[in-house]
Amino acid sequence: MADISTISTAIATALATALCPDGTPGSACTGRPLVISRGGLTQAGLAGAGATLQQGCDFISIMDDAASWARVDEPLGRPWRFAGMQPATLGITTQDSTAGSTATVTLLPGAAPMGTVGLVMSGPAGVAACGLHVAAADDTAASVAAALAAQLPGAVADGACITLPGACVARAINADVVQARCIARRQQQMFVLTAWSATPAGRDALGRAMEDALALSDWLTDAGGSTFRIEARAAFNDDTAMNRGIFARPAHFLVTYDTELTRPAPVMLAGGVGLPGGVLAGTPPPGAGSASLHRATPRTTERQTS
Repeated sequence: MADISTISTAIATALATALCPDGTPGSACTGRPLVISRGGLTQAGLAGAGATLQQGCDFISIMDDAASWARVDEPLGRPWRFAGMQPATLGITTQDSTAGSTATVTLLPGAAPMGTVGLVMSGPAGVAACGLHVAAADDTAASVAAALAAQLPGAVADGACITLPGACVARAINADVVQARCIARRQQQMFVLTAWSATPAGRDALGRAMEDALALSDWLTDAGGSTFRIEARAAFNDDTAMNRGIFARPAHFLVTYDTELTRPAPVMLAGGVGLPGGVLAGTPPPGAGSASLHRATPRTTERQTS
């Protein structure tokens, strides 16, 4: 989820990449050391023990302007959209024999429980049942087996193994987890990028380089994967502190960004339960091959009206 801190960091990263080609402060295109930071110019930058303006170091500060905040219409209804899939670490397999069917729950070693597992049980005289379990953070193979057995009449769990009653057979269900994303709010806010130098020429050179670095960047992405729009607005020279050897050029950029919510969601399994051939076909447990899902083809029923 993007916010003012991740946006400031993304802007600082974009400027550092463009203005310091080899990744060090001393490689700035202006020929002088450069420090890029969130927030305003501090006392350490003016008279600290390290690099300061008077020692020939330039600065770029990045600040957000609270007074400029404005709400923008987000997508109608705030729909949830899929934003990627995470492979399951929890799985289940079944074994059929003349003595009956069993199922074994597995959890990848060292991995956090993730995914949805289940069993569709069928037997003589129309006996049928379905059990599903969505992985939780404290799950173990044994606890998942116990939870599934409790949903299936006559099933017994022993550790990670489930024994089904009588002549019942079962089909395993293995499903990955999708990440769902929703735009909860959309807003615009002004960010002020200020170039600081000890001379007017240094200020002008850094100001031009800063604006050139963002001239073709209409969109940036923060560390969390959220993309925001950045548009140049007014810039001006500020010489009010020239008697102290401080020359500044604040440049305003309008940023439009979304407040996003991300939630994990299991792959949809309901709706296929009870279809001939089972809910899912060819769904191996984690680590046993392809994790793709093959859903049964939905049936359509034509309603008769009089």
